[in-house]
Amino acid sequence: MKITIDHNIVKALLICAAKQDIRYYLKGICVDARANGDVVLATTDGHRLLAYPVATDAIEALAPGQYIIPREALEAVKPCKAGRHMLPITIEIDTAKGLENKITGATSTVTPLIDGKFPDWRRVLPKTVSGEPAQYQAEYLGDFGRIADLLGTKQPHIHYNGSAAAIVGNLGAALGVLMPMRSDAEFSALPAWALA
Repeated sequence: MKITIDHNIVKALLICAAKQDIRYYLKGICVDARANGDVVLATTDGHRLLAYPVATDAIEALAPGQYIIPREALEAVKPCKAGRHMLPITIEIDTAKGLENKITGATSTVTPLIDGKFPDWRRVLPKTVSGEPAQYQAEYLGDFGRIADLLGTKQPHIHYNGSAAAIVGNLGAALGVLMPMRSDAEFSALPAWALA
C-alpha cells in the first residue's frame, strides 16, 4: 500500500502521538485501512487523539489492516521543497516483506512497522457532547492550536462534554479528541492579600 500525504499532516499527527511511553504501540502513526477503501491515520497518547482521513486518490494498492509507523522514522524524513511549497511525502507499506515500511521525501528511510495493536480509536469518539464545561491541560489546548495551524485552519473549537472526552473541531478534515483533567479542587474564597 502506498499513501501520498502532506508533510504538515504528519507533523500535526505526531503532536498527539506518545513520545516516551511504556505503551510502545502509541509511539507512531496508525494507518487504519478498511476493506471498504477508507484509510484513516490516527495517533494518541491516551490524553488526546487526532484522526485524519486520507483521500482515496492519495492511496495506491489498498491493503486492509492496521499498520503502526514509528515516529522516529517519520521524524527522520525531511520533505522536498519546490520553491516555497513543500511536496508531499510517500509512505509505502510492504506486507510481503514482513511488514516493512518505506517513507520518502527529500530523504528516505526504511524501517519495520511497530509490532503491536493500536487501540480501537473509534470507541473513544463520543457520539454526542453535553456542552458541560470542563478543565483541560493548557499544554494540550496549545497543541491543538499548533495542529490547527499545520492543517491550515484558524483555530480549534472545543465541544465540551463534562468529565467525558471532548471533540475538537475546526481542524479541517481531521477530528480531535481531548480528555478533561480530573480535579477535586474547589474554590473557597480569595486570599486576604487579593482583597481591596
